[in-house]
This record gives sequence, structure tokens and C-alpha cells, in this order.
Amino acid sequence: MSIISHILIGCPSSGKSTLANHIIKQDSNYQIISTDKVREKLFGDENIQGDWQLIEAEIFKQIESHINTGKPIIYDATNAKRWWRISLLKQLAKYHNINWIGWYLKTPLNVCQQWNKRRSRQVPDDVIIAMNQSLRNFPPLPAEGFLAVYDIPFRDGKLEVNQFNNKLTKLNRVQVNRHNRTANSKVKFHPYSRLIDFDRLLHLISLIIKYPNLGNLSESNPELIREIFGEEIKFECEIEEICGILAKEISSIYAQPEAIKQDLIWLEKMGIINQQNYEPLPDIEIVNIDDLVTHPYSDIEPFSRLIKTIHFIIHNPLNYEEKEGCLQSLINAMQEEKVININCGDSIRKDIEKVLKPFGILPDFTMKKGYFIGTGILSQTDLIKVFRLLEAQANSLSDPVALSVYETFKSRLGDAKIAHPESYPVRAIYNKNIVDLNSLSNTSLARKIDEVESSIEKGELLELNRFIGSGKFIQETEEKNINEDYFLAYPVQIVFHNIGWYLGYECFKGKDDGLFKFDRLDRLFLGRKPHQSRDEKQQINALNKLQKLYQASGGIFLGNNVKLQKQYFDLKQKSKAEITIGLWFNDYTFKFISEGTNRFPLQQMKMSPRLHKNSETNPPFTLKKTGDKNFPNRFQVKLPLWSLEDIDLLRWIVGFGGQVKVINPPELVNKVKQIGEAIALLY
Repeated sequence: MSIISHILIGCPSSGKSTLANHIIKQDSNYQIISTDKVREKLFGDENIQGDWQLIEAEIFKQIESHINTGKPIIYDATNAKRWWRISLLKQLAKYHNINWIGWYLKTPLNVCQQWNKRRSRQVPDDVIIAMNQSLRNFPPLPAEGFLAVYDIPFRDGKLEVNQFNNKLTKLNRVQVNRHNRTANSKVKFHPYSRLIDFDRLLHLISLIIKYPNLGNLSESNPELIREIFGEEIKFECEIEEICGILAKEISSIYAQPEAIKQDLIWLEKMGIINQQNYEPLPDIEIVNIDDLVTHPYSDIEPFSRLIKTIHFIIHNPLNYEEKEGCLQSLINAMQEEKVININCGDSIRKDIEKVLKPFGILPDFTMKKGYFIGTGILSQTDLIKVFRLLEAQANSLSDPVALSVYETFKSRLGDAKIAHPESYPVRAIYNKNIVDLNSLSNTSLARKIDEVESSIEKGELLELNRFIGSGKFIQETEEKNINEDYFLAYPVQIVFHNIGWYLGYECFKGKDDGLFKFDRLDRLFLGRKPHQSRDEKQQINALNKLQKLYQASGGIFLGNNVKLQKQYFDLKQKSKAEITIGLWFNDYTFKFISEGTNRFPLQQMKMSPRLHKNSETNPPFTLKKTGDKNFPNRFQVKLPLWSLEDIDLLRWIVGFGGQVKVINPPELVNKVKQIGEAIALLY
């Protein structure tokens, strides 16, 4: 006759000891094995966590001792994780005359937390929360190796421990029912009908999503391997690496090399991995399995629906119709493609809640605009378009960060057979960085973009200086140019403008405290680290100011007067920091000018109607013609005062030569006149 023993399952402070004592009252023959008592015996104090291998060895020693004397057992531990329970029951299976019943205490989380505060040995709150979540994600099932699993409900402020007696009286009926179900089963089994195989497959899919290039991380991303394992590890093959990470992140019970190898073959066959184009899922094989304790996805129908859902979301991310909502949009799209049958919406919802989110295949947050898996937020077509845009930026703008990402992107698209890395470049950016990065000093900020980006994100203060002899449009004395001073600044944004990469920053302390400026990255280098930072709100506020100045100025020159910038931000004082520039153009040049409706902010720019559209009155074409037969076309732009010193603005005006006439302000008229006279003197 078999012995009935019990495994208690629940969060810390959920009432497991209360249930154990209740069982003892029914039958004093039961022996309690508690992990707390084992720790106290081994280490002298139940608060000491100790070496789990020593604890586990003592637990099995006590179990064997009681079994040999024919005494039933109550195992009192949290048993909160499914892989703990499966591993435990796998080892207990060698005792053929013992049947194990799982008792799942459904004590609410807030009650566990309250009861925990009354204990002399309190468990950290985050541990209780994590174990509660683990039990919600992976509740105990008979398929883990139990004869049966029963809930102990919590009602009216207490655990209903009397349910133990009610459930136990029905135990013989459970055994009969299970035998009848197995003998007369209509379930169609598949290769993952066993719980251990099902869980392993889903954990594998989750890891593939979490770690793209899984199996080759030792070569492609050794830093990540060090992060996962805390040390540098070399694996002999991809299967060994996958098993190593699976054991480290989940449990060694799933790290079975031969099974993992077959799982990968199966996933590829199903189109879950390495499939280039979306194709309907092939039929899943039906297999014969004798005497199987089933789990909710042992039958081929729910399992097939689950795999089809994963497959569909991978290839059709973020399917969303506003009127339908997130879930219904997915269901409608799958029905249109004949992936699923009508009327299985509730089942899909349960698949998402009970499997896809707990296993980490879908993100664990509310998805309001469609479902996606991992980083798969783009269709294959959109992914290739983004790659081409990145390719254009990396190649044309000499962005070292973009180049690094581009090389990885290019390699992976090729490895995944999504796009040929040497295919025709339909788009390109023909602006280019005029600075050869390879010719720069290793200390140049242009070679330390990663560091600068990190400082921007963290709001860190930097000490900066300019290389001696680097270009500067402001005239300075020879002595000043040779002896550049270090200055403090908060980096705000890295910007590509026309010919190169610039750092936008806010000066800190000194006469320029609060001044916003842009400097080319290759002209700057870092000094000492001030170890000072500001919060994200201050950093965002600075970014908004920098962008406002950049957009208003029509370029990267923001002046050198902090008082003037502050005046420009003050609505009452702003007009004193602005100036209106008036230009007249001949017809030939005005054709080009009137096309550039985005050269300056629309609210700052006005001009006369385009040629052959004299009745045009929509902004910015709101000015009257000049009446001058040689320069009939009027142009006005209101800019910050410092723009009069902007070399790019002067270059733009002077570049039109005698086809533009500067009308105002007088200082700009004189400046352009002096430039023209100076050029004339040369020739």
C-alpha cells in the first residue's frame, strides 16, 4: 500500500506551518521536514541561508529516514518555482511506494506581507513579491509529478485548512478518474505534450528573443557572456552555450543538449526561427504517448493555436485597428489569414495571459497598439528600409556609433537571410563629414562619442577644452589662441549639421554660466571628470532651450552672450534680442529662394509671392513686391541679434553675389559691402 505524503506550496508567511500543524492534528504519524528547521540544525540559525547543496542533502536524508520507517511526510518549504518542484519530484520518484500531493495555499500577497511583519524572522518584501509572481506565472500542476494538486483557499480573513480533509476523502476517486482518462483519452498528443518538454521549448523561445544571436554570443558579444555568468566563459559549441545560459537563467533541468538540438530543428521547421518570409505553419506531428499526466497544452489543438499565435506575431508585429482594440485586431488578422478558427478569442486571450507573458515571449506590460515579440516591432520590409537609412547615415556622415551598429545590423541581416548585405543602395545621404576620423587624436571627442552620449543620458558635467590651433570664427589674440582655458559644460545633444558632428552644450560657472553653444566634436577634448550631474528634468529643460535657439537661429551659431540668450527666452524682452533682415532678389535667384520654405522657421520668415503666382497670400508669401525692376522680390526673416555674426548666414547671402541686395539692418548692409570691397581689392 502506498504512503500519501504532502508538499506545501506558497509564499513566505502564507500559512504553510498552520496547514502542517492541522495535518498533524489529523494524523500524528506525519513527520514535518521544514527548510527553516534544516537550516537551524545545520547552521545554528534558520536566518542563515547557507549552501543549498548541504540543505538539500539533509532534506533527502530526512525523507529517506522517515520513508524507511514507513512514516508519511509533510515537506514545508515555499516550493514557489516550477523547476524547483519538478526537480524535487523527479528525485522523489525513486521511492515507488510514496504518492505526493501538492497543497497550494492561495493566501493573497497583501496578507502574506502583513503576516510576515508579525514574524520574528522577516523575509524581505521583494522576495515575497517575486515568489508570489512566480506562483501566479507557473502555478503547480499534477503534470509536475504530483498525484494531485489542491488549492487551500483564503476566505473571510483566514485559510480554509478544513478543505484539506474534504479533498483528501476524494483522493481515491481522483486516482480512478485519472486511470479512466488515460485509458479512454481523446487527447491527440504532440512532441511537447510532456510538461518538461513544453516548458523547455517555451523557455528556449524566450531566451532566443532575449538574446539575439544566442549560441554565438561567446564570439559576437563576450561582454554579455561576462554579464550573464559574472566571468569569462568559452563554450565549445552553440548547444553548449544555449544550455549554459538556460541553466544559469532558468534551471539546469531544462539544459538537455540533445533535446535542445531537436527543439532548434523543430522551431526552424515550424518557421519560428530562421524563416525569411511568412508562410502558413506546417502541420504539427501527432505522437503516441502512454500513461501521460497531461498539462493544459498537451492536446494538439491548444498547442497548435499557441504556436500559430507566436508564429503570426513574429511575422506580423503590431497589428492594430483602433476601433477593434489590441486583442481583437490580432484575432481578426489571424482569422483573415485562416490561421485560427472563428470563436477562439477567449482562448487566445488565455494563451497570452497564461503562457506568452509568463514565459517572457510577450513583454510583461499592457500592449495598447498591437502585439510584438522581443525587438521584432517591424515587418521584414520595414526592417530593410530602416537598415538602408542607417547605411546611408553610417557611410555618409561618418558616425562611429552608427557605423558600429550598421556593421552588426548588416551582418545579422545577412546571417538571417533577410537581405543581401551587398544589395543595391536605392537611397543615400550625400552630405558628408569633412573630417577624417582616422586622422584625429585619440583624445578627440569625435573618437569618444560613446562616452559623450553616456554623459548626456546621465546629465553629467564635463570639463572640456579646444585643441590648440583648431578653427574658430571669433577673432582672438594670438596668446589667447595658444593658451586655451578648460571650461565646464553640461553636454546636451550631439547634432550633425552640414559638414560635421557638433556638441550642443550649456556652459557652467564663470562668465558664460548658462550660455548655450555648439562646437565641432573633433575640436574638443576632455579634461578631468568633475563627478557632478543634474537630474533628467533639468537636462530635458536644457535640451528644449538648445533646440529653441537652434531652430530660431536657423543654424548652429547661438552667439556668445548669455544675457542676450536669456533676453530671447523672456517673452517681454524677446523683441529687444531680435532683428529683422530684409533682402531683395532678382527673378532668377528668387526662384530658388521661394522654394526654400523650410530654410528658416515659417513664423519668422516672409516673402513676396512666387513668380507667376502674384495673387498668392498664404504664409510665407504675404509681402508685397518691392517695385524695383531689377530686384522686384522681397524677403524678410526675423532672427536673434547674434545671427548677424553667423558665418553661415553671411555665406548664404554673399554667395548670391550681385543677385541679392541687402536692405536692412544697416550693420548687415555695411558688413556685406565690406566683404565685397575686400574681394574686389584682391583682383
